[in-house]
Amino acid sequence: MEKEKVREWSLGYLLDHWTRVVAIVVLIFTGFYIHWPFIAGGPESFIMAWMRFFHFVAAYALILGLVVRVYMAFRSTFDSDWKDFGIIQNIKNVPDILSYYLFINKSHKDYRKYNPLQALAYLFLGVVIVFSALTGLAVYHGNLFGFIPAPDSFRWVSTMLGGESYTRIWHILTMWVFIIFVLVHVYLSLMASLVNKDNTFTSIFTGFKLKKH
Repeated sequence: MEKEKVREWSLGYLLDHWTRVVAIVVLIFTGFYIHWPFIAGGPESFIMAWMRFFHFVAAYALILGLVVRVYMAFRSTFDSDWKDFGIIQNIKNVPDILSYYLFINKSHKDYRKYNPLQALAYLFLGVVIVFSALTGLAVYHGNLFGFIPAPDSFRWVSTMLGGESYTRIWHILTMWVFIIFVLVHVYLSLMASLVNKDNTFTSIFTGFKLKKH
């Protein structure tokens, strides 16, 4: 069966995706440094201050990227894909795609853009981004946007999680969720490209994918 080159991602989707990728990489790197300073800067060094600054900039970028992605899911003129994220529908189809990934079945149903595990994983990641932002603000001792006192405004988060120490642990755990998600996401994209020969992996760079017709 012949395949044709079709546009899978618009420029807006590509920019939003890569904004979140860069933000997550910066958050992981600076998060590691803030918790385990691995570069000795000396007593007059501003490395920690710069790491905290870039950590916050990346956090704002990640949250903004999530907001833009949700907006495009409903209002994009290219592809409003909010229906692809129906939780009940995707849960019902998990056995189908899972049996394929476990080599029980040789094929699976045709899904429009995301398979059920992809859709559920992306929804979960959105929840993790919000949770990470809340726990990060709860352990921040400065002023949000320069005038909103974070300790007072987000103390309820620490209270719900059992105190600031536990909140800090949860915040670090979200970083490991990001790391694991990125590794699995890249691996599955590469495998889909190799197995289906449809340019799934390169489509997030070029915007184009090969589809049967």
